Amino acid sequence: MLFRLNTLRAVVVDIPMDAKYANESSSLKITKIIGEFFFKHLRNLTKRIFYNYYLRDMSLASLELPLGIVLLLFGAGYGGYHWVLSAQNGINTAVGTVVLSAMSILVGIQFILAFINHDINSVPTRVYRSDR
Repeated sequence: MLFRLNTLRAVVVDIPMDAKYANESSSLKITKIIGEFFFKHLRNLTKRIFYNYYLRDMSLASLELPLGIVLLLFGAGYGGYHWVLSAQNGINTAVGTVVLSAMSILVGIQFILAFINHDINSVPTRVYRSDR
Protein backbone atom coordinates (compact mmCIF):
# COMPACT_ATOMS: atom_id res chain seq x y z
CA MET A 1 0.00 0.00 0.00
CA LEU A 2 2.87 2.40 0.72
CA PHE A 3 4.16 1.81 -2.80
CA ARG A 4 0.83 2.86 -4.33
CA LEU A 5 0.58 5.89 -2.05
CA ASN A 6 4.08 6.94 -3.14
CA THR A 7 3.11 6.76 -6.80
CA LEU A 8 0.24 9.13 -5.98
CA ARG A 9 2.65 11.42 -4.06
CA ALA A 10 0.36 11.09 -1.04
CA VAL A 11 1.45 12.23 2.39
CA VAL A 12 1.51 9.35 4.83
CA VAL A 13 1.32 9.93 8.58
CA ASP A 14 2.34 7.30 11.08
CA ILE A 15 -0.17 7.07 13.90
CA PRO A 16 1.07 5.27 17.00
CA MET A 17 -1.18 2.67 18.52
CA ASP A 18 -0.97 0.13 21.28
CA ALA A 19 -1.24 -3.40 19.96
CA LYS A 20 -3.28 -5.57 22.26
CA TYR A 21 -2.99 -9.32 21.92
CA ALA A 22 -4.64 -11.72 24.30
CA ASN A 23 -3.37 -15.30 24.22
CA GLU A 24 -3.13 -15.49 20.43
CA SER A 25 0.07 -16.71 18.83
CA SER A 26 1.26 -15.87 15.36
CA SER A 27 1.46 -18.54 12.68
CA LEU A 28 3.89 -16.43 10.62
CA LYS A 29 7.11 -18.26 9.76
CA ILE A 30 9.78 -15.82 8.63
CA THR A 31 11.81 -18.49 6.83
CA LYS A 32 8.84 -19.36 4.61
CA ILE A 33 8.10 -15.85 3.39
CA ILE A 34 11.49 -14.08 3.39
CA GLY A 35 12.19 -14.85 -0.29
CA GLU A 36 8.79 -13.74 -1.50
CA PHE A 37 8.95 -10.65 0.73
CA PHE A 38 12.40 -9.68 -0.60
CA PHE A 39 11.59 -10.11 -4.28
CA LYS A 40 8.27 -8.29 -4.10
CA HIS A 41 9.88 -5.35 -2.32
CA LEU A 42 12.71 -5.31 -4.86
CA ARG A 43 10.10 -5.26 -7.67
CA ASN A 44 8.25 -2.36 -6.02
CA LEU A 45 11.53 -0.47 -5.48
CA THR A 46 12.38 -0.84 -9.16
CA LYS A 47 8.91 0.31 -10.20
CA ARG A 48 9.03 3.28 -7.81
CA ILE A 49 12.40 4.43 -9.13
CA PHE A 50 11.25 4.04 -12.75
CA TYR A 51 7.93 5.83 -12.17
CA ASN A 52 9.34 8.70 -10.09
CA TYR A 53 12.63 9.35 -11.90
CA TYR A 54 12.11 8.34 -15.52
CA LEU A 55 8.42 8.17 -16.39
CA ARG A 56 6.92 11.04 -14.39
CA ASP A 57 9.85 13.44 -14.03
CA MET A 58 13.47 13.72 -15.12
CA SER A 59 15.97 15.30 -12.77
CA LEU A 60 19.66 15.20 -12.00
CA ALA A 61 18.98 12.12 -9.86
CA SER A 62 17.73 10.36 -13.00
CA LEU A 63 21.27 10.57 -14.37
CA GLU A 64 23.14 10.00 -11.11
CA LEU A 65 21.77 6.52 -10.46
CA PRO A 66 22.65 4.84 -13.79
CA LEU A 67 26.00 6.67 -14.02
CA GLY A 68 26.83 5.68 -10.45
CA ILE A 69 26.00 2.04 -11.07
CA VAL A 70 27.98 1.94 -14.33
CA LEU A 71 31.03 3.62 -12.78
CA LEU A 72 30.93 1.39 -9.71
CA LEU A 73 30.65 -1.79 -11.77
CA PHE A 74 33.32 -0.62 -14.23
CA GLY A 75 35.76 0.25 -11.45
CA ALA A 76 35.18 -3.02 -9.61
CA GLY A 77 35.36 -5.11 -12.79
CA TYR A 78 38.38 -3.34 -14.26
CA GLY A 79 40.26 -3.26 -10.97
CA GLY A 80 39.38 -6.86 -10.14
CA TYR A 81 40.44 -8.09 -13.56
CA HIS A 82 43.82 -6.36 -13.38
CA TRP A 83 44.31 -7.44 -9.78
CA VAL A 84 43.80 -11.11 -10.71
CA LEU A 85 45.95 -10.70 -13.82
CA SER A 86 48.84 -9.17 -11.88
CA ALA A 87 48.53 -11.79 -9.11
CA GLN A 88 48.74 -14.60 -11.68
CA ASN A 89 51.78 -13.06 -13.38
CA GLY A 90 53.48 -12.10 -10.10
CA ILE A 91 53.95 -8.44 -11.07
CA ASN A 92 52.71 -5.22 -9.54
CA THR A 93 49.75 -3.48 -11.09
CA ALA A 94 50.50 -0.09 -12.65
CA VAL A 95 49.57 2.93 -10.54
CA GLY A 96 47.38 4.36 -13.30
CA THR A 97 45.31 1.19 -13.38
CA VAL A 98 44.77 1.29 -9.62
CA VAL A 99 43.88 5.00 -9.67
CA LEU A 100 41.47 4.55 -12.61
CA SER A 101 39.57 1.76 -10.89
CA ALA A 102 39.64 3.48 -7.47
CA MET A 103 38.38 6.79 -8.85
CA SER A 104 35.64 5.05 -10.83
CA ILE A 105 34.48 3.27 -7.69
CA LEU A 106 34.61 6.44 -5.57
CA VAL A 107 32.78 8.61 -8.10
CA GLY A 108 30.21 5.84 -8.64
CA ILE A 109 29.55 5.64 -4.90
CA GLN A 110 29.25 9.43 -4.70
CA PHE A 111 26.68 9.44 -7.53
CA ILE A 112 24.67 6.69 -5.84
CA LEU A 113 24.80 8.57 -2.51
CA ALA A 114 23.65 11.76 -4.24
CA PHE A 115 20.73 9.83 -5.75
CA ILE A 116 19.79 8.41 -2.35
CA ASN A 117 19.98 11.92 -0.85
CA HIS A 118 17.69 13.28 -3.55
CA ASP A 119 15.28 10.37 -3.08
CA ILE A 120 15.09 10.92 0.69
CA ASN A 121 14.57 14.66 0.28
CA SER A 122 11.79 14.19 -2.30
CA VAL A 123 9.40 12.57 0.17
CA PRO A 124 6.13 14.55 0.08
CA THR A 125 5.47 16.50 3.28
CA ARG A 126 2.73 18.96 2.31
CA VAL A 127 -0.89 18.14 1.83
CA TYR A 128 -2.34 19.61 -1.37
CA ARG A 129 -6.07 20.05 -1.46
CA SER A 130 -7.84 19.74 -4.79
CA ASP A 131 -11.09 21.41 -3.67
CA ARG A 132 -9.69 24.93 -3.82
